[in-house]
Amino acid sequence: MTITTKKNKAILAGGFTTAFALAIVLMLSSSVSSSVAQQQQQQQGMNTTNTTASAAENATKPVDGYNLPQGHLNAVRHVFEDPSLRVEHFCKPHDRVMMVCQLYDYNTANATLIGIEYMITQQQYDSLPDREKPYWHAHREEFRPERADPMMPELSPEQAQAEMAKMLPTWGKVIITWMPTDDMPSFPPQVQLVDHPFMVNATVGNNSTGQ
Repeated sequence: MTITTKKNKAILAGGFTTAFALAIVLMLSSSVSSSVAQQQQQQQGMNTTNTTASAAENATKPVDGYNLPQGHLNAVRHVFEDPSLRVEHFCKPHDRVMMVCQLYDYNTANATLIGIEYMITQQQYDSLPDREKPYWHAHREEFRPERADPMMPELSPEQAQAEMAKMLPTWGKVIITWMPTDDMPSFPPQVQLVDHPFMVNATVGNNSTGQ
């Protein structure tokens, strides 16, 4: 038989209070841990989002790379209406052809994009249908001083000669999208027949010194 006294009641009440308090502490601790975990997950999610956004911002764009490490090339006899214009070529390698070049009328910040030139290998040229071949010119012919008089301003003459020697076996197709003599690009794009007798025999003035 158990005798309940005031002292026993006090002990029981104290034990219950302690247990209840411990339960509250455990619940609060669990809640805090859960909150911290959620905050960590949210922070990780924000970090992932920021990393993805940063990666997207730093992704390579199609416009990037149009200037080879060795610099750009310029040459005359590319435009029928102005054969003396020294056209600036800013090029980059391409996975379907050898090279793609943006063509500008000057080498200045406000220069006009007047066209493009595609460069292909001898093997690619040989694979072209016969009706297409007349639109392409051989660089081994065009790169002669009395023809295009090509220059690479960022390089020494010796370095430029070595770099251009690598392009001698290749072929190019020039498409002018904005005739430099026009105020607006108001005519259909034209393939410039660089090997045309007029272009080959055109008298080139003093505008062949480069920009």
